[in-house]
Amino acid sequence: MDELLQGMEYMEDIRQQSKVRHSLKDILVIVLFATLANADDWVEMALFAV
Repeated sequence: MDELLQGMEYMEDIRQQSKVRHSLKDILVIVLFATLANADDWVEMALFAV
């Protein structure tokens, strides 16, 4: 897990920083775990993150 998170540190976030609420690393981790928990769409992923 630590290796995964460390690898994400080198990913460039090209979003407009004034519009960013959550870090790219946080979003990717949520998507990964939600997918492993069988979330099939963005709504289910958002509910998983709550």
